[in-house]
Amino acid sequence: MKYQCVHRWAFSSWGGRLEQTEATLAPAQGHEVTLRVTHCGICHSDLHIQAGGFDMGGGKLSSLERAGTRLPVTMGHEIVGEVVEMGPDVLGLELGALVIAYPWLGCGECATCQRGDEHLCVRAARNMGIQLPGGYADLTRVPHERYLVPVGTLDPARAATFACAGITAMGAIRKLPVVTSADWVAVIGCGGVGMTAVALLSATTAARIVAIDPDPAKREAALQHGASLAFDPKEADALKTIGKACGGNIAGALDFVGAESSSALAVGLVRRAGQVVIVGLFGGEFRMALPMFPLRSLSITGSYVGGLHDLRELVALAQRVTLPQIPLDLRPLESVNQALEDLAQGRVVGRVVLQPAT
Repeated sequence: MKYQCVHRWAFSSWGGRLEQTEATLAPAQGHEVTLRVTHCGICHSDLHIQAGGFDMGGGKLSSLERAGTRLPVTMGHEIVGEVVEMGPDVLGLELGALVIAYPWLGCGECATCQRGDEHLCVRAARNMGIQLPGGYADLTRVPHERYLVPVGTLDPARAATFACAGITAMGAIRKLPVVTSADWVAVIGCGGVGMTAVALLSATTAARIVAIDPDPAKREAALQHGASLAFDPKEADALKTIGKACGGNIAGALDFVGAESSSALAVGLVRRAGQVVIVGLFGGEFRMALPMFPLRSLSITGSYVGGLHDLRELVALAQRVTLPQIPLDLRPLESVNQALEDLAQGRVVGRVVLQPAT
């Protein structure tokens, strides 16, 4: 196999625009697999990656560079592609297969990775689209065939979103208590991941869903995809209004924003012994009077993407059950900068999926 020319959209300075670049891709070795990217979703976390870090509150910003990420960065971690090259040790895969790439790679050797939680690896993150080149390209390289999940009968554009939005929503839902038709679950932030959570909650639980987002278009979309009620968190007395509408019986709140205001709203909404799951990475600090933890018996946890097993289970579920389909906005890869700007300005309903030119 000859060296291949790969065209990537990458940024070479933190906060900089993405520019098209060319690189040489060496022949696949060992268990490596080369994919021709057919679809790649855009995630809100890409905005933080492009900026170079996350708002840690108190004027502090984390640094991807200090954590080992090196410029230039080719983002894109919701990847579906066609297998076009395989290393000599690859097993169980055929050229031409259409697959989803699981992007959250760890060292593969520590106890955390060995139990299937590579996304929580404590040694070395090798995430595609951050430390490794991702899917904002015509070709991308996956380190091992075990990270590839066949698309099967699924729409490849929708399947691409499963690699982050899908498994992130699933992982957060799994941290909720057991809920019944008498219970409410609040979904705060109805962007791509939050909207996916609304759809999955409506398909897999009996709970009623209250969607919370300042954008009326997103609230309307949430109502169309499984939510029973929708509210603007910026309205006066929103906490009281939402709580009353749900009969004070919100068993869990999924915060897909992860800001100081959204986390405070989540904590205020849940009933005693309720569960708050913080997923979003907007940033800031969490504040709450310590006596309220025991007095209200609250449980507050974080949730970060999901494991390879979650991706496999979600793909199997989607092929077995008809899931509500969140809006998809398909755009050419060369429009990536405009797509990121639209996402930053809150102009995206659902998920943007990029398509490299063929």
